[in-house]
Amino acid sequence: MEKYLILDRDGVLIKDKGYVHKIKDLELLPGVVEGLQKFRDAGYKFIVISNQAGIARGLYTRRDAERFNNKLKAILASDGIVLEKFYYCEHHPDINGRCNCRKPATGLVTKAVEEFEINLSDACFIGDKDCDIELGKNCGGITVLIDSGQYPNSVQPDFKAKNLEHAFELLKNR
Repeated sequence: MEKYLILDRDGVLIKDKGYVHKIKDLELLPGVVEGLQKFRDAGYKFIVISNQAGIARGLYTRRDAERFNNKLKAILASDGIVLEKFYYCEHHPDINGRCNCRKPATGLVTKAVEEFEINLSDACFIGDKDCDIELGKNCGGITVLIDSGQYPNSVQPDFKAKNLEHAFELLKNR
């Protein structure tokens, strides 16, 4: 069975500038390419799960989000990194009500498990917010917080890392 990283997008792969959806604002974070290459070489595959409430708020469209995600996928592919699939929640509880796909709910992970036969107890969930860590805990996986200091964190992850390259160093012997 394959090993998977379940990655958040904003604040983990790219700089979180708030509702990032324009390609001109796509900025990879330090250590992303190097870290993903190391994880890839260790046999991991990559799934991205992201809350994209900007769609519900009318700040951008699904098509904008998909165009942005495709560009990110192409940039990483040029460095030999394959993002298997993007899953995103386009809802916001204040606008659409509660849903089962907005992190930390597990609806999108359930879809990924069905599509890719992921063993969640062996999966690593990497994010920069409490909802990412809660998602990993709700799924029974290993959690890594990318601690940029941008957001306050009150949920205790299994590991804290400064970037994906550091996350690999913390997880490489597990």
